[in-house]
Amino acid sequence: MIVSKFGGSSVADATQIRKVKKIIESNSQRRLIVVSAPGKRNSSDEKITDLLYRCDDEVKRGLGAKSFKIIRERYNEICNDLGIDDISAILDEVESGIEGGKGPDYAASRGEYLFARILAVFVEAEFIDTADVIKLTDDGRVIEASYEALNNMIQGEGRYIIPGFYGSNSKGDIKTFSRGGSDITGAIAARAINADLYENWTDVSGLLMSDPRLVDNPGVVKELTYKEIRELASIGANVFHEEAITPVKDYNIPINIRNTNKPDADGTMIVTSRDTSHFPIVGISGKTGYRNIFVEKLMLKRYPGFREKFLSILNRNNIFPEFESTGFDSISFLAPEGQFDMVESVIDEIQKKLNPEIIELRPSLALIGVVGSGLPEQIGVAADVFTALKSRKINVRFINFGGSDITLLVGVDSDCYLDSLRAIHNIFGDK
Repeated sequence: MIVSKFGGSSVADATQIRKVKKIIESNSQRRLIVVSAPGKRNSSDEKITDLLYRCDDEVKRGLGAKSFKIIRERYNEICNDLGIDDISAILDEVESGIEGGKGPDYAASRGEYLFARILAVFVEAEFIDTADVIKLTDDGRVIEASYEALNNMIQGEGRYIIPGFYGSNSKGDIKTFSRGGSDITGAIAARAINADLYENWTDVSGLLMSDPRLVDNPGVVKELTYKEIRELASIGANVFHEEAITPVKDYNIPINIRNTNKPDADGTMIVTSRDTSHFPIVGISGKTGYRNIFVEKLMLKRYPGFREKFLSILNRNNIFPEFESTGFDSISFLAPEGQFDMVESVIDEIQKKLNPEIIELRPSLALIGVVGSGLPEQIGVAADVFTALKSRKINVRFINFGGSDITLLVGVDSDCYLDSLRAIHNIFGDK
């Protein structure tokens, strides 16, 4: 059995929805379908989810859900274009719930809910409300019994449509995942029925080696591992919702990223392990906006607990480092620069409690990572990176390799980020 999840771009209008129906019906194993809310039809359009959040905000400000009129028109237009009865009664119920102050989670979830109701009619499938089967703790974790509950709903040979992005808590109230959370619902569904494959249909033919907005014509990655995609996500790649990996990873269910507009393209497979001999590197990505807080203390090893005390001071001041580098007598942490609001008091506390010889808050950095399971056996990767940056007269301010053996991480001045990313991509983009 295959679980197929269709994103917002795949269901933006009737033309796209007909493509979805054709894809579903082309393979009898596609029996459990997870859907997002309709996305943008063009660059000036608005996503349904954004409109629903706006409705909730309007209600809080005492204006009534004025924007729901746009949502109603959008769904009625889809029904009319598909030649099916409109869902006016269901829309009335949803509008009443938002007007009644059911809150942002309820409001935002209704985009997926409404579209799932429409698609179930259009493809003649059974609708299952995820609020009835996916139960969540107050902090958003899936309760184990949810998997069995969903599995028990999938009986017989028919097809089932479920909305993504939400479940319900112990009180029965709607609770959403983070944005993009329909990916998580798809993964939960795949684990629940022990699917042979989890398909994630979107508007690109798989994951790309680098951000196409920043580099020219990055190639499609044919295959990568769960670990590799987690590493890419940690350094800024908008590749796949990171929380959607966990439910399928331990069950070895492969994920296939595919293009609704080019259904014959193979896309990208996300798997447990892969042969790295031909493609040791799967991606280059990065993030801007980091600060490096650096301390140096002579004979550092004679001060047990120094690192923990340093980190504790940062955490108490709401600074939560994402990366670390250590020397014989020094430690530096990198954290998002927006966390350094009270930097003078932080430095003062570190000075008083740890008495380092040097303490510095260094200028804004960008981080770029080269990711691939083949890195440990790939000779000369670091040399290639440094050579590429040297050719552009770019200094390396930070380096980390070994914290993760499949990611080489370098820091450069923020104003050199784009040049650095392109230089590194030119070296590895076709390997």
